[in-house]
Amino acid sequence: MAGSEEKLLKDYFDGLSGQVEAMSEVKLNAAIRSGMSEPVRSRVSAVKNRFAISITVIMAATLLFTFPWIGQQVRPHSAQTPPLPAMVQSKGEFDEYRVVAGINPAGYDNTTVFSAIEAGLIQRVSGATARQNGFVLTVDGIAADRMGIIILYSLQNNTKQRARVNFLQLTGTGDKPVNNLLGSAWNAKDVPTGTTRGYEVLRWGGEFSSLPDQITFDVKLGEYKLADSGDTLAQLSVPILLDKEQMAKTGEVMNIGQTLTIAGQGIQIDDVYLSTTGVYMDYAYNTENTKQIFSLLNPQLLMGSKGDYTNLALLRTLVAEGENRMVFANDNRYSKPLKLQIGGILALDKDATELIIDTEKQEIIKAPDNHLKMSLYSTEKGSTMILEYLRAPAKQSFYNSLMIDSEFTDAAGQVHSANQFDISIPQRQESAEKKLIPLLHYLGLGSNKYPQPLTFTITGYPNPIQETLSLPIRK
Repeated sequence: MAGSEEKLLKDYFDGLSGQVEAMSEVKLNAAIRSGMSEPVRSRVSAVKNRFAISITVIMAATLLFTFPWIGQQVRPHSAQTPPLPAMVQSKGEFDEYRVVAGINPAGYDNTTVFSAIEAGLIQRVSGATARQNGFVLTVDGIAADRMGIIILYSLQNNTKQRARVNFLQLTGTGDKPVNNLLGSAWNAKDVPTGTTRGYEVLRWGGEFSSLPDQITFDVKLGEYKLADSGDTLAQLSVPILLDKEQMAKTGEVMNIGQTLTIAGQGIQIDDVYLSTTGVYMDYAYNTENTKQIFSLLNPQLLMGSKGDYTNLALLRTLVAEGENRMVFANDNRYSKPLKLQIGGILALDKDATELIIDTEKQEIIKAPDNHLKMSLYSTEKGSTMILEYLRAPAKQSFYNSLMIDSEFTDAAGQVHSANQFDISIPQRQESAEKKLIPLLHYLGLGSNKYPQPLTFTITGYPNPIQETLSLPIRK
């Protein structure tokens, strides 16, 4: 996306005030289905290749500003390969990281990391250090399983310049990424003078068995600037040895094989993998369902019994080729009962997912209801279709799910892809009295004239079917 459009969006959301009810799984799906999805196996959808963007006040900053562009390139320092890690025995091990993870136990992956330290599951790594330009990266501990890895690391800034982490990933043979890019490294981290300790929980981008025996932890540090990522100050790379035989033995697979039914629609809960880096739950929507299910409403993994429960946070939803996986935090200290609880589904009848619009007349011909408003925004690059969902006044909840497939069909039957067009996003001014901003979706139409009307496919819509169901996972 061009910088001008990013600035327009940033100015727009910076000037808004509002509140959106917390619907964690729905918010994640809004991000995922807008081009940030992680694959269950190997397919990754790149954010920068998607021009059909679903935007809400909660997700906008994440979608547009969490992957800062890298400045000038600096050749990485080649660190010495460390020996295989040894299992931690001392309870006082990693005290500094215990403090960092314990600052906000309910935060992103904090419970997983904190409990892994407390349970003695982190392995000490010795000699895993890289240095460049006054910066030192040290990996102190790891814990790897079939799905991902926890990394405890420190960054020492021996310069007088404030820096930040601009980019972070794991690479394998030929510098090929081996992790999905969505992790707690979404947000740039401040690296002031002195020593800063942090952690990452990164998920493998494919089957763990295909990983090389040695991977590399790559961190790029840039100038601390609010407007952009600035120039790269250092590029640090530390090798990490993996014990794949031990990874294969880590954790527990539970074959659930149960179906939840909501409004006659079946949701199959398949395998659940409970391990150091999280709880991974595979599920699928039954093919004979009469409704198109876009997402689950407020899924929760509850630990405990007899009314005394701890909610293990839903961290993300992975979607690929019709298969779905929810990733929850895990509390590695306990083996208490677990149950899945969901509050319903977001869904439409399958024949209601067709959206027909005359974009030249700016007229909606067919839609699921009367809550959609359509307009065009045109520049020298072409036209951008803006869909705005107007919430019914009596509706108490606001569900962040309005997505349209990037392919559309004109009246002559010709299929076009919006991915090939730039989009331009107009600056908007919303009343400060509004508690909720409109739910928006942008789709680039280019500069061509199409036979009208155009037919689009709805892939996400704020139509909740509420029904609370629960399913025991671990007794």
